[in-house]
Amino acid sequence: MKKIPVSTLADGAYFDKPVFLDETFVLLAPDAPVTPELVRRLRKWKYDDVHCDGQTREVPGYLAVAGAEAAKLAPQTIDEDIRTDEQREAARTFCSESVAFVTGLFEVFAGEGTVNLGKATDWVKQAITAVRDNRDFVLRYAWAESESERWLTLHTMRATLLALMFGDFLKAPPVRLIELGNACLLHDIGMYKLPETLRRSKAALSPDERKAISAHTALGYRILKGFSAAENIALAALEHHERMDGSGYPRGLSGDQITEYARIIAVACSFEAMVSPRPFRVASFDMHTAIRELLQKNRKQYDDRVLKALVFTLSVYPIGTHVLLSNDGKGVVIRTDPARPRCPVVRVLADPAGKRPTKTLLLQSEEAGGVSVVRALTPAEVKELGRT
Repeated sequence: MKKIPVSTLADGAYFDKPVFLDETFVLLAPDAPVTPELVRRLRKWKYDDVHCDGQTREVPGYLAVAGAEAAKLAPQTIDEDIRTDEQREAARTFCSESVAFVTGLFEVFAGEGTVNLGKATDWVKQAITAVRDNRDFVLRYAWAESESERWLTLHTMRATLLALMFGDFLKAPPVRLIELGNACLLHDIGMYKLPETLRRSKAALSPDERKAISAHTALGYRILKGFSAAENIALAALEHHERMDGSGYPRGLSGDQITEYARIIAVACSFEAMVSPRPFRVASFDMHTAIRELLQKNRKQYDDRVLKALVFTLSVYPIGTHVLLSNDGKGVVIRTDPARPRCPVVRVLADPAGKRPTKTLLLQSEEAGGVSVVRALTPAEVKELGRT
C-alpha cells in the first residue's frame, strides 16, 4: 500500500479504497471523509503517514452525508485502538525487562553473595505502576515465556506481580505495598544457596531432596537478616510455605501466627506453581482450574481474604481461559474487570453455529439479560476448537 503523509490529508477528502492506520486497522471506509478532528488525532498520536491503495475523488452528495456520519466515530476509535497498542507494548517491554532484571539480581547474589536492595525497591515501584495501569496485558505477557530452565526466575517475577495485585486489591498503603513487593521478590533467595543441580532437576524430587529444598525458607530468613532487611520481609521468606491449617513448614504455624505478607505470597506462589511449567513437568492446570482447585480443595490452607483478592483480581475466568457462552458460542477471555469477576470480555472464536467469525468480534459478557459465560472449556474442547 502507498504511504500518504498526514500533512497532505485535506479536509473533506474522500478515498475510493479503505485507508489504513497500519497493516490491519481500517481508519476510513471508502466514501468516508477526512475531517479536521481526524487529522488532529493522528498528529496527537504521532502518526506521520496512513496507507491506502486508492485515490481521492468526489462522491455524490447523499454518500457524502452518510460518510460524514460514519466518520464521526473514527477519532474515538483511533484513541481507543492506539491507547490499547501503547498499553500492550508497555506491558510487553516491562515483562521482558523484568525477566532480565530478576535474572541479573540473583546471578549477582549467586556469584558475589550481595543483593542491591535499592534496585530491588526501584523495580517493585515500577511493577506497582505496571500492574495498576496495564493489569490485563501484564498478566498476559508475564506468562509469555515458558522456558522451564528459567522456572525460578519466572516464578519469582510472576508471583511478585500477583502479590502486588492482591495487596493493591486489599488496599495496602503505598509503603506496605512496596515492602510486600520486596518480600515476594526475595522470598526464594535461599534457593540460590542450594546446589544448582537440585534446582534444575528434571526428575521428581526424592524425599531427601525435598527435605533439602525445604531448608530454603530458613536459609532465606538468615540471608535477608544479614542484609538488614526489614523483619516483615525476612519473615516472609521464612513463612511463605506455612499454611492456615497448620500443615505447612518449617514451623507448622497456623492462622494469624503467619505474617500477612507470607499469607499473600503463599497464594501467589501456589497459584503460579499450578499454572506454570517446571523442569520435571508441564503446567498442571489452566488458570480457571487452578482458581477452582484453590477455592474448593485447598481452601483451608489459605487466607480467605487473599483468596478473594485472587478471584477478584484475576476473575473467575482469567485471561486466556477458553469459555462456552450461553448462546452456544465459544471464545477466549481477553480482558477482566475486578468489579465483575464473572463477566469478562471474550473474543469470539466460534459462533453458535460453530463457525469462526470473519472478523474480530469482542463480547462483553453479562450475568443477566445478555450473553454470559457458562463454563470453561475442557482441554478436549479447546483442542477441537483449534480445528474449526
